[in-house]
Amino acid sequence: MEDKTRTKTPNLGNYTEYSPKLKTIFQSTYAREELLYSRLKSAIIAGEITVNTVYLPANYRIFSIMFYHKDLSEPVIRAVVGEDISVLDPLVEHRNDILKAIESSIWVDVFLKDEKSRIFTLDMQRFYFKKRSRNRNIYYGAKELAAQKVTDCRYEKLKQVSITFIFEKNTTPHVPPVAKLQLTDVNTNEIYSDLMTLYEINLNRINGSNEQDLPEDLIILKSFLSIQTHDDLCLFANTYDTIFSRRLVIEYMNAIINDELLLKVAGSEKFMFKLSEEVLFEEREEGKAEGKAEGKAETKLEDALSLLDVLDIPTIARKLKLSKDEIAVLESAG
Repeated sequence: MEDKTRTKTPNLGNYTEYSPKLKTIFQSTYAREELLYSRLKSAIIAGEITVNTVYLPANYRIFSIMFYHKDLSEPVIRAVVGEDISVLDPLVEHRNDILKAIESSIWVDVFLKDEKSRIFTLDMQRFYFKKRSRNRNIYYGAKELAAQKVTDCRYEKLKQVSITFIFEKNTTPHVPPVAKLQLTDVNTNEIYSDLMTLYEINLNRINGSNEQDLPEDLIILKSFLSIQTHDDLCLFANTYDTIFSRRLVIEYMNAIINDELLLKVAGSEKFMFKLSEEVLFEEREEGKAEGKAEGKAETKLEDALSLLDVLDIPTIARKLKLSKDEIAVLESAG
């Protein structure tokens, strides 16, 4: 039986046409952010560089590479939590080895701490499935709590955990663009504990009717992670001009030309684990769909057989829209 949890050599996408131009821009403007962005934007508008269709901005490997940069993760956490938080630079902690930083936590895309040792995580997800997603969010938060060492029963020393999940699509009715969830006393509605807080960012729920109520960086993040085509990238570059938006473009372009890092990240234990989760979930969903389809087919055939006493086969076939195989079963039964 084929092992679907294993992948072939990751596809880096058909990006060979654009890589030389992009690498030239980075090499010629090293460490000069404003000039670097200006040249990148000009090349984007001119069509000289574009998105990598395999590694779009919302790809969780790209997301992890990009948001282990403090300059990107910190504004997102501040916008979500609503505090002027200063996170410790994970690249400094891991001696500028971004692969080690990425592999430091197998459960989430990005794992960070602030100066008070509070834990913050960011995780990119494609779809929101109510029970599965909510249970997983709680599970991830509990994992981060349980991973902390408690000495001499001093549970009051546990550090706060803030888990943020970013969903590309959430079709659950009446969900807000940003949800904040904590343990609450159901009788008094008072917060029972702020030790663990879960945040859900539902990108498809951010729109013109609520943007005025949200931090600008969240709106920029939504627009960036929604990029699918070159036209989308051009629109983003022409619409936003902030430090955060410029750094998003710079770090995205920097990530997609780093073939060696992309290959290492794609083949890492962390993302093999995440891929295995996705494959298993998709197989379960396919199984459910097949089961439903088989059930409907059996019911339709049973209905057809029950009508043989009152209708002729051509009429039954036409009314129930039977296939040739189902008609053959009817004819043999008739």
